[in-house]
Amino acid sequence: MPKKNTNKNYFIILSKFIIISSLMAFIIWMSISWGNSKKPFYESSVIVNGASAINDTTYLSYINQMTGQKVNDLSKKRLINALVTHPFVHVARVSNRYPSKLIIDIKERKPFALLNKDPMVILDQNCYVLPDINNLEKYDIPVLSKFNKDNKLYPHGEKSLSIKVQNTISWLSSLHDKYPNFYYDISEILLENGDEIVIILNENPTKIFLGNSNTLKKIAILKKFEETILNTKKITDYAYLDIRYNNQLIAKEF
Repeated sequence: MPKKNTNKNYFIILSKFIIISSLMAFIIWMSISWGNSKKPFYESSVIVNGASAINDTTYLSYINQMTGQKVNDLSKKRLINALVTHPFVHVARVSNRYPSKLIIDIKERKPFALLNKDPMVILDQNCYVLPDINNLEKYDIPVLSKFNKDNKLYPHGEKSLSIKVQNTISWLSSLHDKYPNFYYDISEILLENGDEIVIILNENPTKIFLGNSNTLKKIAILKKFEETILNTKKITDYAYLDIRYNNQLIAKEF
């Protein structure tokens, strides 16, 4: 009699094991099937944040072109590596929002200055050369004139190889950080006599001669001069302002 009970218990345990195993296998199969059924819809759940100069679809197409794969088939590392090769992408970050969202955050390079040549060259604040996407009318940015126009100095997606352009963009970036409103008043920056900076303002236009040394300090002198004439005139009432000489400002009215 005990032997029959033992066999009975064995079959009960075996039956439970088979049922539990089958149930687990079914759950796993359902999970895989659900995942596969969702896969075709992943691309529609991709969200790109920070795209302004170029639209989301263009960035996603660029990734596909660079890798030969869809965005959701790539690892985060490969996706970022492909994206940052785009000339307009400064930095990028990728994250998941489960169950089916892929978030791509982009910080774009922004046009900061134009180099006066044919065709025009667009530069960002770090002197990277940006492609022309036919939307320059959106940007009120200074034009750099009388610089080397050799196309080899301006490879798309890379820093300009012109040392004078690099130095001027660096200087203009410092001016922008210290006097942002004055930056937006600038129409053109010229290099004369080799490396002397001449600024032409948007209004009238007024010329400002800065020379080639202590130029940011001379801008500070200009701003103080602007404060002293505030109640009677503006600096754009002058044909030119010459600050090339130490502790001097020579002004000529129109």
